[in-house]
Amino acid sequence: MIGIRQLVTIPELGLGVSADSVSDREVQSVRLLSDSDWIGANIEGALIVSDIGFLGDCERLFATLAAGRATGVVVTGAAFSGDALHPVRAAAAQYKLPLLTSTRTLRQWKTTLASQVNEMSIAALQQHAARLSALFDQLRSPTTDMVQSIAGLLSRELGADVVVSARGEILAAAPATAPIALATVLNNPLRRQQTTPTGLFARVEPLAGPDQFIAVALKDPHTPSEKAFVAHAAQALGLALSPSRRTGEADYSEALTKIRLSVFQMLMTGHVTDAQRVMAGVSPGLLDSDEAQVFIINCGRAPRDVLMAEVEKDLGDAIIPVRCPAYPEHIINVVPVQAGLDPEQDMGRLLTTFEGAEVSVGGSSTYPLGNVGGAYMEALDALSRTEYRKVKMIVNRTKAVGLVDVLPADLARAWASRALHPVLATSGQEILNAVAIALEFKTTKAARIIRISRNTLHRRVAKVFADVGCNPGRTLDRIVVSLAIQIIATHGVDTSHDHRVSLHEVLSVQPVQTWAEKFLRPLATDDRDLLRTVRAWVLAEFDADTAGAQLNIAGRTVRWRIQTAAEPLMERDLITIWPPTDEDPGEQRLSGIRPLTIALYATTPPGGARPALTDPAPPTAAPRFP
Repeated sequence: MIGIRQLVTIPELGLGVSADSVSDREVQSVRLLSDSDWIGANIEGALIVSDIGFLGDCERLFATLAAGRATGVVVTGAAFSGDALHPVRAAAAQYKLPLLTSTRTLRQWKTTLASQVNEMSIAALQQHAARLSALFDQLRSPTTDMVQSIAGLLSRELGADVVVSARGEILAAAPATAPIALATVLNNPLRRQQTTPTGLFARVEPLAGPDQFIAVALKDPHTPSEKAFVAHAAQALGLALSPSRRTGEADYSEALTKIRLSVFQMLMTGHVTDAQRVMAGVSPGLLDSDEAQVFIINCGRAPRDVLMAEVEKDLGDAIIPVRCPAYPEHIINVVPVQAGLDPEQDMGRLLTTFEGAEVSVGGSSTYPLGNVGGAYMEALDALSRTEYRKVKMIVNRTKAVGLVDVLPADLARAWASRALHPVLATSGQEILNAVAIALEFKTTKAARIIRISRNTLHRRVAKVFADVGCNPGRTLDRIVVSLAIQIIATHGVDTSHDHRVSLHEVLSVQPVQTWAEKFLRPLATDDRDLLRTVRAWVLAEFDADTAGAQLNIAGRTVRWRIQTAAEPLMERDLITIWPPTDEDPGEQRLSGIRPLTIALYATTPPGGARPALTDPAPPTAAPRFP
């Protein structure tokens, strides 16, 4: 939660405003508009950055941005003057969108500045979530003078003068001299925003009762984040001053929803300590567990808010339920392992309550708290299998044995560490966490799940692939890179720098061949010769028309066989995108086709045609085994 005015004060962004002033709005992300970058569908809170040459029909563009609730527009690399900019100004004024300029080039925004602003936005969101959790801590652990405690918290966090007043009486002040600094504001509390004679910027928020308010004064104008924090503090004070109010009310619920989403996104990217710190103020001890499961609910025909209310009623503070930011029909539940808690039984009761509404549940096995991302992906795969089995709930009670689990750890670790060495040596593990999620899901969905912009995530993927010498637009290369990342996550990094191990060597050992034969058995034993069709499709790099030409059948027949026959047998999405989406049409989820491709590679006899898997930076010496 960072504001436009705050960004204007950062010299390296080179930002200026198009008029004497600009309304301050929250910047949640930066989106680029150029010949190769498009802003995408979900632009709420996005700051659009572009050269004037890419703006096109300004009136139509600004109408789209205003309808999508974009934050504003930045025109790069030009002095803000001249006739060429007149239609931009006119459209911005017509649709009331803040308009800024930047002396930096669009290329500079692409390479560094956009990601910097996105990172600042994430950091500001985390700070805001931590502040909210501190407010909840006040409410959940009442003190003898909770009003003074909240006023003191505001004063410390914002460096502010704070006064809480009711019916002309000062209930709390922080610091003690605040009533003097805010004397003019206390005399006229009906004006929401004021400037004191000493130059302080004051904001007044009404509280629950009549003639109750809080006044907060800062040295600089309030940013959107500071305004939001003051508003939440006012809600907390309303709860403190009205003991009959309870946590089911809208103000508390809204703040709690935001905290839970922030905590989930921190866990998805491996920031466990930050998530524990934030959650401690809301549900003390909930994230003290070292392990957790993830349950994903597909709401079917049931309204998500109604189902969410039932989840919160049944499970209370024992889980972290989140409305999925990517899939509007999903509720994600992070369930820390606790003695006496049986989430599968609780989910079963939920299905009974909503029987007939086509609600379904997928659950993961137990994962370390630092790998909630892995649990989420396993739960999503389990949920997708409910479509093929026509059952309402599938839960993996133990972790399914997959390819990475049967790989020889030493060989796999050595190969993956070599393949990813350029990334591990420069960018570290954190960028791989984000890229792993982007490869498992479509980029737009992945970006919403971990709350970074689609363009930023796309650039991170492109950087990793460029560093290792692979092409992100080639599905087989995406399979290889995702496999290497999974190996590092499971088996760790090899510090011996053994450069002799090849990908072929790793995939040719007997345990992998045994696993592959078992994996392909449903296709191999089917009398419709599905294995031949699927093999041709994979060898054609997932192009059904090319595979059809090789098999002397139509491409649509190849697709029909895979979707209606192979997918149900394998209980995996191969061509079908689930849940359905037409975003990122050039990308394909890898959870189904990665093990299929590796299994076909491992079971191909010597001299046969294998899937053309790229081995990043091939070994400098011959493999150890012939």
